[in-house]
Amino acid sequence: MTGSETKVLVIGLDGATFDLILPWINSGKLQELSKLMKKGVHAPIKSTIPMFTATAWSSFATGLNPGKHGITGFIIRRNDGKPKVATANDRRGKEVWTLLSNYSKRVIVVNVPLTYPPKRVNGILISGFLTPPQANKYAYPPKIISEIESALGKRYMLYPRVVYEEGREDQFISAIHEVTEIHAEAMQYLMSQYAWDFSMIVFNGTDQLQHALWKYVDPTFYEYDSEKASKFREALLDFYMKIDDIISSLIKIAGDDSNVIITSDHGFGPLYKFIHINQWLMKKGYLKLRSNFTTFFKYYMHKLGITPANIYHLLSRLHLGTLRLKLGRHRGHMLLSKFFLSANDIDWNKTIAYSMGSMGQIYLNIKALHQQNNDYNMIREHIISQLVDLKDPETGQPIIERVYRKEEIYKGPLLEKMPDIVFVPKTGYIGFEEYEFASNRILTRPFNISGTHRPLGILLMYGPYIKEKYLLLSIPQIEDLSPTILYVLNLPIPSCMDGSPILDAFKEEYVKVHPPRYILTSEKERIRKRLHLTRKNIFRE
Repeated sequence: MTGSETKVLVIGLDGATFDLILPWINSGKLQELSKLMKKGVHAPIKSTIPMFTATAWSSFATGLNPGKHGITGFIIRRNDGKPKVATANDRRGKEVWTLLSNYSKRVIVVNVPLTYPPKRVNGILISGFLTPPQANKYAYPPKIISEIESALGKRYMLYPRVVYEEGREDQFISAIHEVTEIHAEAMQYLMSQYAWDFSMIVFNGTDQLQHALWKYVDPTFYEYDSEKASKFREALLDFYMKIDDIISSLIKIAGDDSNVIITSDHGFGPLYKFIHINQWLMKKGYLKLRSNFTTFFKYYMHKLGITPANIYHLLSRLHLGTLRLKLGRHRGHMLLSKFFLSANDIDWNKTIAYSMGSMGQIYLNIKALHQQNNDYNMIREHIISQLVDLKDPETGQPIIERVYRKEEIYKGPLLEKMPDIVFVPKTGYIGFEEYEFASNRILTRPFNISGTHRPLGILLMYGPYIKEKYLLLSIPQIEDLSPTILYVLNLPIPSCMDGSPILDAFKEEYVKVHPPRYILTSEKERIRKRLHLTRKNIFRE
């Protein structure tokens, strides 16, 4: 294999947390991660707000805050205010692998969330999480999938074949292992067979297993079962040890002189209750429903408890939860909206505020505010004051950690499209984002899920110019990784990026000789012209 002298390998461990990793390292487990911590630098890394997969990996990829790339969760608003499942086409800004392709760097990108539909790159891209299950064109070039399957002698899989269900934990864990092995083998094949300057793969199994098994690794969890914990805590450790071995094999293929970045998009912690914020807004009178027979019938069923959440609970008890996988998010949402309350049933002329996607962020309906002669700032402050007072009736304690106005955390041309109010729940709570009206209660106990996202993920960096045995002095943000990759590859950093290269990770003498370079907006046209001249070098189908 040939390639440029400097290479970057990024390994994403979705949802990985030092809360689990460090105790295992200290007990002699996870030898490769332990070695990397000693040979390089490490630190927690701040996720985005909201701390969700689609949002965080988008900020990683673009170096931008959500006010510039526009992704605030799996579900985003259409121009008419209704929800849609996010795709790569909805994201603004250029991904780091696109920028690298523009500079004729060869890239391999595998299983990164929100990369469907796959874009043309100078190399190979196989899309990841949020790819529709029915999709048959999820790679560039398309023929690469058949090549991988022929080389591996097995079918490539995007997702596990089953979902987590109580009593079928072993099948779920086995399915996670199966998909992880296929993704790892595919990456090993591609890195060995194709020249590359930048390679990246994301493993979702860490996130998926922690969502399901957190109650078995956390003795303080209200459903902690010591007998099951002895088995499933080891199952989670076994998976991390598999990942540790995979990391070792990928680094061997990359070579010791490669620059390695291992990161997660967010951390993890316990989940005690979901917050159904639309139910709260409806109770407070901010959200109104349409006055027609169909909506009235749906609302009557809603009040009786015939809700998507309860239906899913029933299907899971019958071990039919895999129906959700087969449908996918888009088709599943379309089906649910035919029988249950949805955004289609909201009276947009009377509704002042509503929630959509992510962690339950709240949007104000400007049109209705104007029609009712309401002041935007006054209404927003009133909702914020009520949110702060929102308590769990079982404990009497507040459930909201902090509430932000959108301009306090976002900036950029898409600021107006950002949620007007963004709240971060206290540990153990999270807004429900899968469906607008999933439950007829404001707070519900989770089912088949016991862990959820927390703000701090992991970061480890190793390479020829990286410091050794070093804990970074400040906590980087996930937006910092894209400019850091460009810096390592000695390429200019677009001035529009919100992130900055993590210079504290590099040896001081290296930074003195290699200060970061930036490219202004006015220089973009020169890149396009250079692209035209080098297009013949671009990987073609």
